[in-house]
Amino acid sequence: MAEFQRLPSRIRDTVTSEMGADEQIELCLLGRSNFLSPDFVVITSHRLLVLEERSMGSLGASYTNIRCNLVFSEISAVKLSRRWKHRLLRQACVEIDKRNSDRYLINRVSLREAKLALELISTQIQPD
Repeated sequence: MAEFQRLPSRIRDTVTSEMGADEQIELCLLGRSNFLSPDFVVITSHRLLVLEERSMGSLGASYTNIRCNLVFSEISAVKLSRRWKHRLLRQACVEIDKRNSDRYLINRVSLREAKLALELISTQIQPD
């Protein structure tokens, strides 16, 4: 698991600007959507945030991209998916279904962290 204070400063600033006054950070973890750039996953007491740092070509400047910002009331289901490459590397993919049938994937997360995230999100989502 990642510690919030050890995340890059741009990621920390974006997370704190998106959080409400009564929110607390519950879990931070890293996933990999691309080969070298990680996804920073932050689960708070009210929402799920998935962020990444991107660079602007050869300018050397970077920015933070929010890939997913879901309040728990928008999530209809969450499940763990493991294909052969995930099993080989002891990783998993967390699949999050939004109420309007969108699906978000947090790919290549360590199996232990994926199970923690699955349990935390499952306890927070409200059944209809």
